[in-house]
Amino acid sequence: MSEKPHHICTQNPPDLNKLTEGMLFNDISRLFDARVRRETERAGFPQGYRRIVFHLSHNEKLTLNELVKLTHMKAPSISVQLQKMEQEKLITRESDENDLRKSYISLTEKGRECEKFFISKCKETEKVMFGNFSSEEMKILKGYLKKITENLIIDMEEHR
Repeated sequence: MSEKPHHICTQNPPDLNKLTEGMLFNDISRLFDARVRRETERAGFPQGYRRIVFHLSHNEKLTLNELVKLTHMKAPSISVQLQKMEQEKLITRESDENDLRKSYISLTEKGRECEKFFISKCKETEKVMFGNFSSEEMKILKGYLKKITENLIIDMEEHR
């Protein structure tokens, strides 16, 4: 993925008023991700680590196949990342007692520290994003964002 959304160009910036609300949301999401990725990669963490750590932090343990589904990464890519993460002692693997072909991946304490670092980079990015917003504007924005999320979840459930 490129560093900047397709609408954003520093040499000839777009008229943001001409973009639809959905286009703006997409660009905000991409800019947020690009900034967090830049900051975490500067600290030596590849992009894949962040996605894997995020999902492992919300689940006690996951299989490779579960990580593939959750991260939308390909199994070979995840396998390479997991090998590196295991060498760096960010994760552990344990075999399933009933099915030795299956193993579970979990974060170590060092991996949980990595998660805290990633969260700190997200919070720093949020400070940049919302730097000139009043607390009242933030309250209103959060209400709108919750409504948007709820609408999309309802739509997803209705169209499964």
